Amino acid sequence: MFFRCYDRLLSLLGLCGGIAFGLMAVMVGADVLLRNLGVPSMPWLLEVVEYALFIVTFMVAPAVLHQGAHVRVDILVVNLPPGAARIVNAIADLIGLGATAALCWYGWRVTEAAYTREELIFKELVIPEWWLLMFVPLGSALLVVEFARRLASPSEQSGAGADALTDGL
Repeated sequence: MFFRCYDRLLSLLGLCGGIAFGLMAVMVGADVLLRNLGVPSMPWLLEVVEYALFIVTFMVAPAVLHQGAHVRVDILVVNLPPGAARIVNAIADLIGLGATAALCWYGWRVTEAAYTREELIFKELVIPEWWLLMFVPLGSALLVVEFARRLASPSEQSGAGADALTDGL
């Protein structure tokens, strides 16, 4: 039950990320068009796109990892015997788990400090800094879950992109 809900959450995050990228492309294109037509543009747009790229990166990463669609340098792993490849993948997942757990912890501490100090970002828009920073521990926590899941079920870790890894070679 938990993993079914978790999988739905990852799918939803992936869908939202795709929609966000599409909206960013349309809005930036519209802003360029408006500027070229001499119509007042949207000065806040580039800042919003900058923030959206940051947020989408952290929130879509767990879905990408789950699907096996992340960037992998696997020239060594694909040439290893299956048992050795599983060990190398497990080591990589352990490193990923440790790195994302550390990022989650420190991201939480920085977010909490920004919230406590009521720090603001002053640009075109003025917003509380923690509104952006909170996506670091949230996305990292989901990555911790995904790496732990991959370690618990190594046969499923290649995800949907497994065949695509060797299709182009």
